[in-house]
Amino acid sequence: MRRASRLLTLLLAVTGGSAWAADHRDGPGVQADPAADINDVYAFVSPENPNKVIVIMTVFPQADANAAFSDAVEYRFNVQQIADGNARRDVVCTFGADDAYTCSGPPGVVASGTVGGEPATGDSIKAWAGLRDDPFFFDLNGFLAVVGANPNADPLCRVQMDQTGTDFFAGLNTLAIVLELDRTILWADQANPQLRIWGSTARMGEGG
Repeated sequence: MRRASRLLTLLLAVTGGSAWAADHRDGPGVQADPAADINDVYAFVSPENPNKVIVIMTVFPQADANAAFSDAVEYRFNVQQIADGNARRDVVCTFGADDAYTCSGPPGVVASGTVGGEPATGDSIKAWAGLRDDPFFFDLNGFLAVVGANPNADPLCRVQMDQTGTDFFAGLNTLAIVLELDRTILWADQANPQLRIWGSTARMGEGG
């Protein structure tokens, strides 16, 4: 099975805080397959309920109204509990040609819905998928000024980037998969709730 995008790895101590991983530039092969091209992976404790963990995967850079998830791609949230012998509690989302999708994880954890529709609720899981404004913030002009890649950049860009910055991704959209998971399904050792979470995509039925 061919991996259609690089793995994005992060550590999340689920006692609080948040983490993310970014990947916005790829080789020609991945860029030619935007439905399987991961932009970012986010993971954080729900600000509304400390017993819930939110995980998000965005794919399809610069998506427009015609962008769609692929019915030939497996979208996987890889969840590994470090303190439990690296036990895996992955959640996999698949999509149909009719915009229906299903996200399933440990036994009994499943939710099915429609892209762009109301959140789908299942046992210990809530899921949503659809087009959203790209949440990643990056000041490209400020970055180019700092690294010296743009000789014509405003010399004040260093200060501007530290203070306000200009979001290069403002106005750009992406396809997002958003999951809310009960923390009890992600790890057994509640005293040491440290997880390793990363996203991956793979085209199904290609062997390998």
